[in-house]
Amino acid sequence: MQKYSKFKIAANYAYAWFNAAKDKNVEDKIFEEVQLLKTSYAQNKEIWDILAAPVDDNSLKLSIVKDLARKIKLSDISADALLLMVENRRMALLGLVLDEFVKSYYQNKGIVEVTVETAVQLSVAQDKKLRAVLEDKLNTKVLLNYRVNPDVLGGLKVSFDSFLIDDTLQTKLKRIKLLLSGGDVK
Repeated sequence: MQKYSKFKIAANYAYAWFNAAKDKNVEDKIFEEVQLLKTSYAQNKEIWDILAAPVDDNSLKLSIVKDLARKIKLSDISADALLLMVENRRMALLGLVLDEFVKSYYQNKGIVEVTVETAVQLSVAQDKKLRAVLEDKLNTKVLLNYRVNPDVLGGLKVSFDSFLIDDTLQTKLKRIKLLLSGGDVK
């Protein structure tokens, strides 16, 4: 029997969920539901962990998920995706599935998710300028996620996909130190 990683399994569930939404041309609505579920998952992890716990009888879990879906008015697509995960005992992967769904959505919409690390929060004008520069350079829409990190000292660290642009004072000082010690800086 072939063994699959939990990431591959989660990606398969997310891909199927996203494609079901896309087939009905409701991916934006389902994306909003996934964002709602992500928030709930982050804020109520212990409750979701109960739904992920291994038990012999899944009927109670199915009932809970059906009730939840009805109460928060989830679409049939999202409710069915959650119920399928319960039936297949995959609720432990819910966080990964939700993350993979978001990635599929962004990829489909041509949005690049960019993480920006700075010493202090950027002003609205700085945010606008950075967004414009990145959208111009990447030739696509960007979604900026900011992280304030006092260790950055100054400048910024920008990462997206597998790329990292480190224009921080900390890195510049390290390069200068390396140059002064006779090392090679690239």
